[in-house]
Amino acid sequence: MSSPERIYNLVLLGHGEVGKSSLISTAAFLAKAFNKFGTPELCDFEPEEKEKGTTLNAKVVPVIYRKSNKVNLIDTPGFFDLVGEILGGVFAADVALLVISSTSGLEVGTEKSWITLQEDRPIPTFIVLNKFDLEGADFSKLLGAIQESLTPRALPIALPIGQGPDFKGLVDIINMKAWEFTNDGAKPTEIPSDLADQVESYREKLMEAAAESDEELLEKYLEEMTLSEEEFFRGLKGALLSRSLYPVIPVSALKPGSVKVMLDLILNIAPSASEVEIEVLKGEERETLKPGENLIARAFKTVIDPYIGKITYVRVFSGKIQQDQVVFNSEKGEKERITQLGTVFASEYKPAKEITTGDIGVIYKLEYTESGDTLTEVGSDYKLPPIPYPEPLFERALEPKTKADEEKLSTAINRTMQEDRTFKAYRDNEVKQFIIATLGDQHLDIILSKLKKRYKVNVDLKPRKVPYRETIKGKATGLGKYIKQSGGRGQYGVCHIEIEPLPRGEGFKFVDKIVGGVIPKNFIPSVEKGVLKAMEEGVLAGFKVIDVQVTLFDGKYHEVDSSDLAFQIAGSMAFKEAMSKANPVLLEPIVEVEVHIPDSFMGDIIGLLNSKRARIMGMEPSSRKGWQRIKALVPYAEMLDFPIELKSMTQGRGSFTMKFSHYEEAPPNVSQMIIAERQRERAEAST
Repeated sequence: MSSPERIYNLVLLGHGEVGKSSLISTAAFLAKAFNKFGTPELCDFEPEEKEKGTTLNAKVVPVIYRKSNKVNLIDTPGFFDLVGEILGGVFAADVALLVISSTSGLEVGTEKSWITLQEDRPIPTFIVLNKFDLEGADFSKLLGAIQESLTPRALPIALPIGQGPDFKGLVDIINMKAWEFTNDGAKPTEIPSDLADQVESYREKLMEAAAESDEELLEKYLEEMTLSEEEFFRGLKGALLSRSLYPVIPVSALKPGSVKVMLDLILNIAPSASEVEIEVLKGEERETLKPGENLIARAFKTVIDPYIGKITYVRVFSGKIQQDQVVFNSEKGEKERITQLGTVFASEYKPAKEITTGDIGVIYKLEYTESGDTLTEVGSDYKLPPIPYPEPLFERALEPKTKADEEKLSTAINRTMQEDRTFKAYRDNEVKQFIIATLGDQHLDIILSKLKKRYKVNVDLKPRKVPYRETIKGKATGLGKYIKQSGGRGQYGVCHIEIEPLPRGEGFKFVDKIVGGVIPKNFIPSVEKGVLKAMEEGVLAGFKVIDVQVTLFDGKYHEVDSSDLAFQIAGSMAFKEAMSKANPVLLEPIVEVEVHIPDSFMGDIIGLLNSKRARIMGMEPSSRKGWQRIKALVPYAEMLDFPIELKSMTQGRGSFTMKFSHYEEAPPNVSQMIIAERQRERAEAST
């Protein structure tokens, strides 16, 4: 196939079950690349997707449309727990199609998608009203809701002929043409007389929007009250690029003619990949470049194929990637050799010799590159702005069911983390648990399903243990005496220490006040080592001890029997004795939380935070209209289920960030409960 004249990269996003995958299949059907239309099966081919009946992973479906235009259609999940896949698709595209169900209207996923397109990556956006052939579809009502809740700059570029089951055609407002749907396409027809006034009115508004995108056009429009066809299209493209216009199109994936009109309209005014400027970082400075010879590409998705291995999806913004080329990963600071390239069509991969400017392809077996990384020429210091992957905050402990599961777990987890930048797993040695972190319960369910079905790993989930700390509130002394005589060389070490509290956050301080050589200098570090070992497990509940000063002030040694080990053990014994007398207390971790919610949920969320012993530090209006930010300090133990509670209480609209702040003394009732729980665990472990 010859090189396409233009390449367009379109990402479809929106709430679940609005028909994004079905629209893509219809577009592929129109391009004669797929033999069915209005079905999700082209995109939802993975076992987990078939089981759940929804898209779980971003897909790329390229089609050749109008003979010489390549359109890369990027499907994304409707679950916003899978926002890593959504963000990858958005950052690989130049134009977005925000898909809304004509019967369900504006939903949580609509709002979240809109926020992504306004805050994370503002790109030209078409608003597509799918399922317009279903009972209850009401164009005027839905357009009004969009203009009120999303943007008043939403204007139709096509009007429906009929609504719901009577949806039988579209009027193309831009070109003043009408189309009647056929079984597999559309044929020209007359503009219905009852729509003529609306068509004229909306065309005038579109003309104004086009004129306002450019000073020269605006001047001409104000003088002549019209624009030429070329000026009109140029102005519409300018308005789309500046996001002063959000074109609205009603369609049905089950009516190929409507999707044909939609694609024709999009390709008439949307920017192709070669027309899109590239925003890059050069050190701390931001620059805007036009596509050229120098390579700038982004890895936006990773797949671990059981047969092929690691497959990295790449969008080339400038230059090209060729076989045997050496490229530079500017995030990792590493060179990568390109050994094999490919094209992708949904689930199919085919070999390719190069990926050209503006296009999407795959690279096999890259060693260092992760989703989000920038690939450039060797020696270049350009980077693309980072993809803002959210931090996973929903943590649970994971235990393999059998020895065989344990052996397979590490490989399964590593591969899953390579595929999903919003999933993390690590060993917390302090609480002796293997922790997995996800964005929520749906994300967790999908991860566990993948481990079980794809990697045959069965696991049990356990509550995540909280890393409490212990400290002291008073001063005390302790004696450590380790003397063993067993014939031949024995063990001898005696030390006296005093302990006292340090200010919170100071950690540990060791003071040597030995005089007269009662403990030789070479054994003093041994005492400190023993104290530090004892501090790993405090006397209350076995948690790490912090913020303590230990002063070594006396001791005894034996010229023959004293040793490093003897003084380590003596130091440990002395610390335990002293701590038990120094008013030990339990400390709990406190986290700094920022919750972002619509105004209407303020009362409920403040109440929820108060029930979690939170200290509200402040509230302020968000940059989003009608939203608030709440800042609070909350005990970490109270936040373990907060992702689910916030999602439930705000119908999935709220979000939050969380980071460690400090440790502070736990209330007596909390301390008693934790200590009793630890004692019970230890008793069970010893039986």
